[in-house]
Amino acid sequence: MKIVAVVGASGSGKTRLLKELIAELKDRGLRTAVLKHCADGFALEPEGKDTWTFAEAGADAVAMAGPGEWVVRTKARGDAEPDLRTLALGLFAGADVVLVEGGKSERFKKIEVFRDGVSEGLLTAAEDLLAVVSDDAVPGPVSAPVIGPGRTGAICDLILSRGEDIMSEVTLEVDGREVNMNPFVRTIFENTIRGMVASLSGLDPDPETISIVIRKGESREEG
Repeated sequence: MKIVAVVGASGSGKTRLLKELIAELKDRGLRTAVLKHCADGFALEPEGKDTWTFAEAGADAVAMAGPGEWVVRTKARGDAEPDLRTLALGLFAGADVVLVEGGKSERFKKIEVFRDGVSEGLLTAAEDLLAVVSDDAVPGPVSAPVIGPGRTGAICDLILSRGEDIMSEVTLEVDGREVNMNPFVRTIFENTIRGMVASLSGLDPDPETISIVIRKGESREEG
């Protein structure tokens, strides 16, 4: 799987570029998914409708299912935002390419759409920048290629030239027996544990390995 975010100022043309990339990738026979980052939150249905009512009543997860499709909304623990890369890997395990709309602070490669008069400057750190899509002069030195917005094929070629994004290895053992977890459950485990570790002072907020062992306590009789 290859995960790439499309970022840029509001009105710069992110949505148009994403639509063109989706069409081009599908024409190439690639399984393509999109994850939209909603910084201000979202709702499955407008206020007053059933799923909104169920969520407001306190349901931890709400799903809708219909002919040929289904969608689920799950509440995260605490106020921390989910890790979009981990979420994409868990939700879209069968995808060839996942395009993320937004998520400029996340830890994956980004294509930034720059439009003079709309964008004040580049939002992406140099080490995370895969390409800039613009017809305008981009301010400052840019190490990544600058590609015109009409060159969708070239942008897709660049995305597909990237290495693969691989899901973290998460294992669960109960009394010495390994428990199989599907990608979605593994994602929930990883996001929850990483979120708790990140809240602890004095630790690397993004460690390579986390190990947890829980042994059942035993009561002791006083004699």
